[in-house]
Amino acid sequence: MDDKNQQYDNLLIGILQNEGNISGFLDAVFGFLFRRTDYFRIMKSKTDKLGFLPGTASNLMVSAFKKYEKIATRDEQKKDKGHKTERDKEKASTVTMDTQQTKDVSDTTSKHMEVSNEKKNSNRPNQDTEKPLNTSAEQSNTEVKDQSKLQQDLKDDSVPQKSNSAKIEQDPNPELARQQAIYQASSESYNGAIRDNYSWSQSITDLDICLKIPNYIKKGKDIKVCIEKKHIKVSHKDESGQMVELMNGELCWEIIKEESIWSLVPAEHILINLDKKQERWWEAILTTEPKINVQKIDASRPMTDLDEEAQTKIEEMMFNERQKKLGLPQSHEKKVHDVLAQAWNAEGSPFKGQPFDPSTLNVDQGGMITINESEANKKSS
Repeated sequence: MDDKNQQYDNLLIGILQNEGNISGFLDAVFGFLFRRTDYFRIMKSKTDKLGFLPGTASNLMVSAFKKYEKIATRDEQKKDKGHKTERDKEKASTVTMDTQQTKDVSDTTSKHMEVSNEKKNSNRPNQDTEKPLNTSAEQSNTEVKDQSKLQQDLKDDSVPQKSNSAKIEQDPNPELARQQAIYQASSESYNGAIRDNYSWSQSITDLDICLKIPNYIKKGKDIKVCIEKKHIKVSHKDESGQMVELMNGELCWEIIKEESIWSLVPAEHILINLDKKQERWWEAILTTEPKINVQKIDASRPMTDLDEEAQTKIEEMMFNERQKKLGLPQSHEKKVHDVLAQAWNAEGSPFKGQPFDPSTLNVDQGGMITINESEANKKSS
């Protein structure tokens, strides 16, 4: 399907370059649909041969947008996982190098100890010669301990980050884990599964079903989709005009019927989007199909799925972490500093005329202000 979409790229790029921005490009596309198609025409009766039922045209647009929005989100998540894998490889490489360095230091230490023992057994009274050798051995032992500690720290960091194949082999049910890994590799079955005539994927809030159809199905009127709160039925007309079921079963959990949409990709598949009534991970779409292990899916949530308050709080925490690493004031400190800076030179302030120096103050999470004695003493001296 990607190759089919890419064949129009040169034509669409020409339109985009001519318009100069996305807004103009979309205006040109919808202008074409208005002038040359029945996309914006509403069917007033069942006998009308042109147009769409009320709401169908907008649902088609929203469905197409959601489809590629989900693909973009999953690609971004895969990139993040790829970067994480690269960092793990770098850690593993560092551990290997440190192990070699430790071995080299150990060999050096052994040589120093052998020389020291030879000196002791030779009955030579020159103690000045022995001291540097003992000191060297002690330093080497210290280096070995430091290197071993660093190696152990890195090893501890890298232990949880095992390869996918190792995790699968250690899983109580490796076959199920291998199967889910295959599902995770496709955007159409990400966090879901692949079945005989359909595949499904999910986020914490919604589900996408990709239902295969015969190649002679090219019009929406040949498809019948019935979606209820806990039931779904999809059928199509065969070449003789008889209705044939593609999917018919009870959903595992309730969905929001009014928010459900579907669209047809002619001769390929039907895309169905269902909004979950409750935020939870589904083990299957239908009660009759095999269940997946939800412990093996990607349960992370993009920030865009969170409400505005939660997003703001996470951004604040990330900002504070960066500021802390850089030794700069965190958000709660900046707020207090801004207030103090305004009052510093106010009329009646004992600090009037003096430059405001936030380093002389400590501000805790609750907003309590204390004097930084060390900084204050430096300033006074």
